[in-house]
Amino acid sequence: MRISVILSAYERPDLLKLALLSIGHQTSLADEVIIIDDGSERDLAASVREYAASLPFASVKHVRQEDRGFRLARSRNNGIREACGDYIVFWDQDVVATRGYLGLFARHCRPREFLVALPVMMTEQQSGRIGPEMVVLGDYSGVLTGDQVKGIRRQYIKDMGYYYLGKVLRRNRCRPKLRGGYFGMLREDLLLVDGFDENYLGWGAEDDDLGRRLYRAGVVGRTVFRDEFPVHLWHPHRTGAEDSPNLPYYNRRRKEIARGDYHAVNGLSNPLDADVPVVTRLK
Repeated sequence: MRISVILSAYERPDLLKLALLSIGHQTSLADEVIIIDDGSERDLAASVREYAASLPFASVKHVRQEDRGFRLARSRNNGIREACGDYIVFWDQDVVATRGYLGLFARHCRPREFLVALPVMMTEQQSGRIGPEMVVLGDYSGVLTGDQVKGIRRQYIKDMGYYYLGKVLRRNRCRPKLRGGYFGMLREDLLLVDGFDENYLGWGAEDDDLGRRLYRAGVVGRTVFRDEFPVHLWHPHRTGAEDSPNLPYYNRRRKEIARGDYHAVNGLSNPLDADVPVVTRLK
């Protein structure tokens, strides 16, 4: 089975290099990495070309779309369209992980399921202590607090509870929740719902929408991430989901999805915008 990692990036080559380093030092390696770029002014392809070529991937591509505002859903679909893998893992540029994280996706892959993790959220001070050496080892125990580790394990138990409760009651509970930068699934299951809905313009709700559509189509979430997990590096945060400009559209779509309309309104098969992304092979 071929594994594609779709790595979301924007304007931060420093973070992007750390994410690539983490992906490149997993105990199980991806076959390809696709860097999706939502219109950076910086030339990210040039910034990481030599670095990406030195890492142990068969292929690395940079897929940049025009800057027309925040279009993460469209950008992720660009990556899915370009991906060659049977299984796709979504990763963000501000994420590094323990060394066994990526391998769990491949080992626990099942049809009609997506796997989802919960990240440890680093403080600004903690993030400042995470450098390349720590990322290569994938060991963050010298930075993490006991409460952060306990939080991951509590969420693991909670998400497994949601999974088995859904199995027993056979209800569409939409839990565990799909978290956009920390999940993976078979490509064929993404195609079933036509990927992300590109009508989500601006920050927020595109991953919640995808999760609801997957559950409605019979693709359920599961977690296996108790001792292996992603680490989210600190950066200034956006406003909460309740302030997202996408909320009215999302609330309308929730009702339509509940009635069985689980295909993206504008998804993989019918993009919302006509601009063609530029694909640059880095390796």
